[in-house]
Amino acid sequence: MSIDNELMSPEAPPPRPNWLTPDDAAVEPVLAETAVDLDEADFVPEENADFAEWDGLEEFDDAGADFDEDSAASAESFFVPAEPIDDVILLDIDDSDEILAGEQAGRRMSWPAVIATAVLHVWLITTLAGITNEKPEWIYDRFIDSRMEVSEIPDQPEQVIEYDLAIPKDHDVPVREVINAASVGMSLTKKPKVESEPQPLSEIVLSESRTKMYDIPEGMEIDERLVVKGTLGDSILQMESALDRVTWEIARNMQESKVLVVWLLDASGSLKTQREVIANRLDRIYGELGALQEVGQIPRKRKPLLTGVVTYGEQTNFLTREPTDKYDVVREAIANVQPDVTGKENVFRAVTQTMQLWKGYRASNGRRIMLIVVTDESGDDFDSHVGAIQLCRRYGAQAFVIGPTAALGRKKGYVPYVAPEDGKTYQLEVDLGPETAMFDLVDLPYWYTGPQYRNLSSGFGPYALSRLVSETGGVYFTTNMTTMRGLSRSGYFDSQAMKPFQPDYSFGTIDKYAADLGRHPLRYAVVQAARISRLNKPEGMPRLSMRVTPANYRQVATTAQQTVARSQLMIENILEAYPPNVDKLYELEPSARWRIAFNLSYGRLLANRVRCYEYNAAMAEMKGTLTSGDVGTKSNQWILRPSDKLNYATNLRGQAKKSEEYLRRVIEEAPGTPWAVLAGRELQNPVGIRVVQRFIPPPKQRPAAARPTPNRPRARLLLANERQRQRRQQAPPKKKKVVLPKL
Repeated sequence: MSIDNELMSPEAPPPRPNWLTPDDAAVEPVLAETAVDLDEADFVPEENADFAEWDGLEEFDDAGADFDEDSAASAESFFVPAEPIDDVILLDIDDSDEILAGEQAGRRMSWPAVIATAVLHVWLITTLAGITNEKPEWIYDRFIDSRMEVSEIPDQPEQVIEYDLAIPKDHDVPVREVINAASVGMSLTKKPKVESEPQPLSEIVLSESRTKMYDIPEGMEIDERLVVKGTLGDSILQMESALDRVTWEIARNMQESKVLVVWLLDASGSLKTQREVIANRLDRIYGELGALQEVGQIPRKRKPLLTGVVTYGEQTNFLTREPTDKYDVVREAIANVQPDVTGKENVFRAVTQTMQLWKGYRASNGRRIMLIVVTDESGDDFDSHVGAIQLCRRYGAQAFVIGPTAALGRKKGYVPYVAPEDGKTYQLEVDLGPETAMFDLVDLPYWYTGPQYRNLSSGFGPYALSRLVSETGGVYFTTNMTTMRGLSRSGYFDSQAMKPFQPDYSFGTIDKYAADLGRHPLRYAVVQAARISRLNKPEGMPRLSMRVTPANYRQVATTAQQTVARSQLMIENILEAYPPNVDKLYELEPSARWRIAFNLSYGRLLANRVRCYEYNAAMAEMKGTLTSGDVGTKSNQWILRPSDKLNYATNLRGQAKKSEEYLRRVIEEAPGTPWAVLAGRELQNPVGIRVVQRFIPPPKQRPAAARPTPNRPRARLLLANERQRQRRQQAPPKKKKVVLPKL
């Protein structure tokens, strides 16, 4: 007999015992006739006589087992009155036979018995008529049985996992359970049971009011609202490690569905090394996936994994006409990629064409599509990325990118290349950025000795590729690509420290991005300042060491002033982009990235403005205080060095203090980020200037010596062949033509 777990409500009527059989139906009228209003407190269960109070009724499970003989025997004495009650007849279930027999015998009863029975019924009807029809306040408590049997469960032995690697060629080696992605860095186990387990997409049913969609196994499209944002900025320095992570992602998807994996490979010459690594790693990737299926970590299905190989450059080439489950075909296709010499990389066109050609594998077979893009540049078809993302989202395809980090605040990067023709190093221009839809950092040169950080890693991938990953629920892996050699601090920024400053990937077009900027005055000012700094770029660092003479010292100082005055004018124009109440707007800005971008740009602009004024005033003082005699005797060399205090433009001390405050804020709020690197470089030298004057005595002039009379050379006859030989010896060697590759 089981007890129902659901408590009945106080207003519900008492349940009918589930141990009544069809044969007992005749008993119910008799029970109704003999029913009386009894106080529940007068009864206690016989088996629980130790309880002082018991004011509830035991509930029986409607879906319980059939009533057996033991239960019937126990029901006979289920309710026992605590105290004797006069004039009340309590009927047991087992007395039903006697009652039925009494009814049959009643037909032969004598007239006195009939009269006595009639009087009894009249008295019962009169008594019952006086009872009000009020529902008693039923209170049901759960009956707790303190008897409990605990069966001892033997401890399960801990499973020992061995870490071996399975390769398709090693057929003689038994497949072990350890293959569950040991090289991937995690073990795939059964999904844990949680209180609120996520519902798979195949079980989600949208209401009819929403846009019609098809489920995962049979449908061709999914609702874009179901796409989970991807992960960005996972810094993995080695290509092999990134491929191991990709292996784990494939295995994770194969646990839930059949999968189509498409390798989209950049065919440019700069990616030759990475393609060779992938071809050599395929044995391990597909070996692990096959081993996981053998040990039951991946459900065994008919052709659970299909693979396609596509390369792109100026054109898109499908190296496998159709996706295949034959590993050898895939490996041969990747190993024999023909390089593209055009230098074009239309990656988003390749994504679009792949989805258009192979979308039927999702629509007809319900396969999940995984696009694995391997590239070392940002691509040349930015305008096509919106359509590519829409196709991927429509058919539920995930994009995983193994690529470079973008150059911070720049579209172009530079790769050092040593030409074999002449042994010289050339800087090849490549597309590596930017990491945002529009530039948000001002472009200013740094003063004094130190790196300029013109090619600093941003810690994020290029904007369009990162947006492809973010909008399709994939992962972006940054690795040590060839094109990242020219980036400073490439791959050294912690991905966790960078996450609060991730760009906003919600905008597919510049117009939408600009419309959003119009609603945020501080962001608009930051972007405007960055744009003006590229249109009206300040001059570089002025001369910091000058040798002068009594005749030219004024002209030298004036020329130096003109150089710094042009930079000063450009900086003033950039600062006009910021409104007067910029500090109040800063306090209202919720985005960590925009706050840091403002602090860095505005702090650098103020620092450079103070330096320009300080330099200009220093040169003006040198012209006004020195005379020709001073220059000729004690000050003919001027060296300008940074100073902790303002020595000339003293009226700008407030701005100098404010610029340092902004830059310090960047270092404190964004440690371990490229913005902190740039702020630290600006704070490396204070904004004040001091002039160190030195005197270097001019060299003494020697008296002119008498020139000797030149001797006329003797006439000399040379043979024609001797003249030709001399000419050949004196002629410079022919330079080899340098052919620079297109990356």
